[in-house]
Formats: sequence, C-alpha cells, structure tokens
Amino acid sequence: MKNSLIIIFLFAANMIFAQTNAVSGNVTADGEPIPGVSILEKGTTNGTISDIDGNFKIELIKSPSVLVFSMIGMLAQEKTVSAGDNVNVALEE
Repeated sequence: MKNSLIIIFLFAANMIFAQTNAVSGNVTADGEPIPGVSILEKGTTNGTISDIDGNFKIELIKSPSVLVFSMIGMLAQEKTVSAGDNVNVALEE
C-alpha cells in the first residue's frame, strides 16, 4: 500500500510540473495563410510544416531556439522562440 501511494504521488507531481516545449503559430503572405511552409528548428532535424490554414505546432528540442521558416519562391525567415510562444510569420516573395 505504501509503495502504491508513493507511485501515485510521483505521477501526480509529474503531471502538475510537466512542461511542454511547444511553439505554435501561423504563417501568411500578403495576409493570406500559406500551407506547406517548412518550419525547422535550426541546428536539428526537428521540423514540421504548416497546415492548410497556415497553422503549425512544433515541440522544441531546446528552449530558447531558432525556427527557420522556408518555402520555394519565398524569402526564408528566422525567429528566436521560447517554449509556449505563439509566433506569427509573414513571408515575402
């Protein structure tokens, strides 16, 4: 019984103090959302792409970190971000 209480306590403490390293946001060009933009955590192979509405979410390996936003025909942009940030990026041709 004592071991069960310790395990339950540790699990509950982990849930309370758990921290996410997620960064989310939106990518646009000329005010319109852009799907398929590559978002890469600089210096890693960690990345994602924006969805049909230009939205993205990425779990950072380290925080703070630099995200690189790129797409063919657009100028790449770099943004320094920290866990929990909401980032809006406007790409240019």
